[in-house]
Amino acid sequence: MAIGDAVAVYLGTTAGNRQPSAGVEEQISGIVKTGNTDPIGVYDGTNLLDIMIAGVTSADTNAAASQRFGWDMNLAIMIDNSIYLRKTGGTDRFGVHGVQTNA
Repeated sequence: MAIGDAVAVYLGTTAGNRQPSAGVEEQISGIVKTGNTDPIGVYDGTNLLDIMIAGVTSADTNAAASQRFGWDMNLAIMIDNSIYLRKTGGTDRFGVHGVQTNA
């Protein structure tokens, strides 16, 4: 990948990370979450800061209490090899979208 390339990653139903290679930075601008079981957050190898908690979903009806009213856009979360995204649960699927900003 190169600077300016689109990032579109889908994290399946296992725990996992979106961790760019060393020297690569990405700006995450959208996260889509289909279920209301697993959290996703920013992780530094020790500490996890949730972006979307377990009970939140972006794919439910507007009548649901846990609805975020559409896709989670307008984010500006920078990730790299030392601070990256972590999905800790093993149930929900996530879509992570953005752009590579450094190589």
